[in-house]
Amino acid sequence: MQHRDYDLASLEVFVAVAELGSMTRAAARLGLTQSAVSHVVRQLETAFAAQLLDRTIRPLALTAAGQRLWHWSNRILIDARQLPAVIGGADASFMPELRIGCIDTLAAPFIPRLLQGLRDRVPSFTIASGLCGQLREQFLARRLDVLFTNDSFDDLDQVESQRLLTEPFVLLLPRNADEVTDEAGLRALSRTVPLIRSTTDSALGKLVDQHLRRLGMEVPRSFAFDATDTVMAMVAEEMGWSLLPPTALVKSRQHLSHIRVLPLPTPGFRRSIHVVTRKGELGSLPADIHKAGRTVIRRGYFTEVLAASPWMAPMITR
Repeated sequence: MQHRDYDLASLEVFVAVAELGSMTRAAARLGLTQSAVSHVVRQLETAFAAQLLDRTIRPLALTAAGQRLWHWSNRILIDARQLPAVIGGADASFMPELRIGCIDTLAAPFIPRLLQGLRDRVPSFTIASGLCGQLREQFLARRLDVLFTNDSFDDLDQVESQRLLTEPFVLLLPRNADEVTDEAGLRALSRTVPLIRSTTDSALGKLVDQHLRRLGMEVPRSFAFDATDTVMAMVAEEMGWSLLPPTALVKSRQHLSHIRVLPLPTPGFRRSIHVVTRKGELGSLPADIHKAGRTVIRRGYFTEVLAASPWMAPMITR
């Protein structure tokens, strides 16, 4: 048997017969002739190779096969009636699978906590983490539905961007390094100790390079890594210094006890992280995702980082 052997209309006819116990009454409800209803039922019996009704009694009764078809037909018809709303109407926020992209510095532990708040809304998730540019390409190719990224996509009209948080860049030094309190100290540090960088193809690496150029600082290139875990491990091993935002510190918090975290003596160097979706495609889901993300950030996300560096708290806007 193939699906074309029956359709929604024939299932609707069968459900009416089953509920009313009469082909005549079913015909009246559906605006059909009694013979048309009888023909549909016989077609179904042929398609399923099973007797569906016991015609020897009145009102008509369902056989065991008829009971099974009545049960599944009801489920199918209920789902079918919901399709217009689910596809483009009031319930368009439903997604059978949500594909989320997240920049590497935020991915853990943010994504696991986020999914706890969304799992009642979405049955299945696919998660991609990586560099900002790579995630942008996947989003534009429609391989991702939602992004958590420091790219606001303000160059595109059909994209909706909601700010999740704004955070400063901070100065990371080996635990026993001397304190740096002003720009002169930062310049002296850059001349004597290697800068542990993020790679220049990453958004973090580009932001840091741009900030150093604004200060007129040309820092020699010694080490560059695409993972902030490795950047912080290098600082912890006294291989150099670095500039990173607090979310990166949360992700690699196992290194915090071996690192000195200080305010950057050149203020105003910050980045924002946004929730990015396509306009009008996910109904109310983008607002729910944004709200769930804000809840994760507000419920102790930076607790360990702020316990060691309480001065950072007013610099993070959520």
